[in-house]
Amino acid sequence: MNEELYGYRRAYQRFACFLKGVCEVAGEKPQEISCNDISYKGAGIIAAEPLSINGSIKMQISNLKSGPIEVEGKVCWCNSVYGKWRAGVSFDRILPFSLEKII
Repeated sequence: MNEELYGYRRAYQRFACFLKGVCEVAGEKPQEISCNDISYKGAGIIAAEPLSINGSIKMQISNLKSGPIEVEGKVCWCNSVYGKWRAGVSFDRILPFSLEKII
């Protein structure tokens, strides 16, 4: 594994959530996503199409409590699960707000 990308793995508690949004990986078409877990440094997302591993990703996610939140990062892994694609995203920066705002 790439220590630069994964060195902090599990350093931040993950929180279950139900967020919807849109993502765009560099060089790929935008697609709708759902986010089912999030931490201050990353998220687990589900997409209809596979995402390029190590690709730069921009996401806008939101729920009924808050408007869209924009985050950027890298796709760490992507696996097929029940006809969809589950992926792990590592954010470029630690989220600057309390996760209670969105979970």
